[in-house]
Amino acid sequence: MKMKKLYPYIFPAIAFLFVLFLLFRWYNLRTQREGLTSLLSDGVEIENLDPQEANGFLKGTKDYKTETLEGEETNLGEIRYEVKDGKVLFSVSAVLPELTAGHYQVWLKDVDSDGKRKAMILEYGKGGYMGSAAINADTLPFEVIVSKEMESDDQLEEILLKGMIREEE
Repeated sequence: MKMKKLYPYIFPAIAFLFVLFLLFRWYNLRTQREGLTSLLSDGVEIENLDPQEANGFLKGTKDYKTETLEGEETNLGEIRYEVKDGKVLFSVSAVLPELTAGHYQVWLKDVDSDGKRKAMILEYGKGGYMGSAAINADTLPFEVIVSKEMESDDQLEEILLKGMIREEE
């Protein structure tokens, strides 16, 4: 007699547990995927490009995507980039006043959060300040920020230029 009273509740209880299991699994997969694509994640490395790879960006030998860096009228800059083999290869060039103290630093910032990370220090050359690096393509899109840094710490000091690298269509 008691079993007949429980029969109507068995199927909904199993369905409810199944839905809870699916929600738990979806949440875990989502947080793992977001963790991998964040610029702040431990698995995401920013690599400096070797001179041969960087040379191609500077000479413009291929059809690279180009984004301008926006800032004050006196500060000019651009980003050239290419998505290749699961990585975003990019080069930042900027026409900025020559520094006597400090350095110009490139930062990468997550679009969806305030997370940011140092990418490279710009080196002075014939065409202004330049630097090249590569990062995992899963981090796209992200913002590129050029700042003037007096201290070598993890604090973003004076923002001079900003630009965006977006996913390719």
